[in-house]
Formats: sequence, C-alpha cells, structure tokens
Amino acid sequence: MCLATPAVATTCEESFQKKGDFFNGAAFSARVQVEGLSIERAFSQLRPILARESIKTISTDVSAGVMKAENPATAFQRALPIDVFASADGNLLTVEMIFTIPSGVGASRDTVKGYLCGALNQLLPQTTK
Repeated sequence: MCLATPAVATTCEESFQKKGDFFNGAAFSARVQVEGLSIERAFSQLRPILARESIKTISTDVSAGVMKAENPATAFQRALPIDVFASADGNLLTVEMIFTIPSGVGASRDTVKGYLCGALNQLLPQTTK
C-alpha cells in the first residue's frame, strides 16, 4: 500500500530529540508536518491512535493547539505526561509530541521514538468531499 505524503524538510524520525538524562529527568520530542490538516482534525485522529497504545487523553484545547495525555500509572511507575502541540502556518500543520520522564526513570530512546513517530506518522491530510 502506498500513501501519498507531503514533502517536508525532515521526517518524524529525523526530528526526534532527547534532552536531559536519567539523573535530571528527560524530555523526548518529535514532530511532523502535514499539509491540509486542521488542528481539530489532527487531535481527533490522535485520540484513538494514542488510545490503542493505552495512552489516555486528559484534555484538548483546539484553539490553543494543545492536547495533554498520559501514559497511565502502573504498579511500578507513576503516570507520565505526553504533551501535543499543533500550529498551522498557512496550509501546513506542524504537530509536535513531547514525552517527559522524571529523574530516576529510564526509557529507551529507540522505544520512545517508535511510540512518538508511530503515532505522528499516522496523521493524514483531510480529504475533500
């Protein structure tokens, strides 16, 4: 199956960054740009994508371009926040996800990249009817 994707400067995987470390806490971020997608539609697409990964959407503010979600708490860890930011520049929507972990908690860079980009890469442009 071949899906048309817009030409962008970088892929989600290329945009992936980690800031911080085990001792001070860390933030992992990744972003995509999708042509012809609204903030509202991006968030409505992301909710079920995240839910399939057992990530709970806490709040959505379309006018501010902010969605808050969390990786639920388990017996071994507390809930971990995932923030989504979306902003439009003309017909191009940039969607960024940031996964934050506190000090003393470790996470594999490749695993987090897989989750963030796995979700972001599923965003599709709106279709005209």
